[in-house]
Amino acid sequence: MQSMTEKKREFETACAAAVKARNFTEAARAASGVADCAEILAARTTGIVAEAYEKEVASWRQLATKFEGRKNGVGRLGKTRPADNDEGLSTADGGEWLVAEKPNVTFDDIAGMEEAKRVIDEMVIYPMKSPEKARALGLNPGGGVLLFGPPGTGKTMLGRAIAGALDAPFYYASGADLRSKWYGESEQRLSQLMNAAKAQKVAVVFLDEIESLLPRRTEASHAADNRVVTQFLSDLGGFRESSNLLLVLGATNKPWDIDEAVFRTGRFDEKVYIGPPDCAARKKILELNLKGAQVADGVDIGAIADAMEGASGSDVSAVVSAAKRAALGRAIKEDVDPVIVAADFDEARRRIPLSITEAILAPYRKFMEERF
Repeated sequence: MQSMTEKKREFETACAAAVKARNFTEAARAASGVADCAEILAARTTGIVAEAYEKEVASWRQLATKFEGRKNGVGRLGKTRPADNDEGLSTADGGEWLVAEKPNVTFDDIAGMEEAKRVIDEMVIYPMKSPEKARALGLNPGGGVLLFGPPGTGKTMLGRAIAGALDAPFYYASGADLRSKWYGESEQRLSQLMNAAKAQKVAVVFLDEIESLLPRRTEASHAADNRVVTQFLSDLGGFRESSNLLLVLGATNKPWDIDEAVFRTGRFDEKVYIGPPDCAARKKILELNLKGAQVADGVDIGAIADAMEGASGSDVSAVVSAAKRAALGRAIKEDVDPVIVAADFDEARRRIPLSITEAILAPYRKFMEERF
């Protein structure tokens, strides 16, 4: 039997699809369905969880009313100039960046990243679990964390795991999503995103490729870049002053390109380097990706992990996928059960080069030495 939470997510997904298709009649129906489910869940729960559901009820009822007043039409959302966009609802309420499906990733699915997990525990998880002790120390949960490191090391997955651990709405936007060629629209879109998150009792905002949103300001900088950086610093200040539990995660592969003001205390108080996984983490990534697959006796997962020194998490996952494909092809040709053998891993490692080299890592070491 379908649970009420699953039914709620189903309505949320249907609502997002209807808005994308500009079918506001269907969107209104789906939004009402979400509100009905949230109302039932609020009655079944207590404390902060019930309060969050009650807030959702009001939010979705209001959204359903807005949809009912709109005409159905065809077009892409959030891509037209604000003055010309009287139908741009997803841009106006922040829904364009809300991931409708709650992330099902947990910290157990994240290999390594112990320092990042420790920071998140101290900033968010522990204050939530023991609010009285946190208040006794004058600590407010939430804040800003900057995740930086080479591509493919799992920064976005970590953000999703945090939202999953908090059972919180997860807002995702990249710098490219928020940038606009129209005067003032980038700042407006950024504020709409932050305000939508602040309306939630608990929320996680994940800003990917943040260097493209908050580039280093110089005398030659474009005026638009200066305005966006100033707007972000203002919005983040309001985010921190909110009584709700709000976490802003920024992720970047190029921390040296971010404006210096973003690093000051009170903005991203924690800066965490996410580097290539160590041997233990690589082994766990292998095991997670091999879950449910049949591996031949004698295959030494630990030895494979050790041989992949310097590989990113995405490199390790790619090797497992290639090994699985080889096993599948052999099983089909020989009409046998698919079993992954050591030779499949050897061939996959030979074909898939490491995406992180010493030349790629060197700038990160230099940045940390000079900046921290």
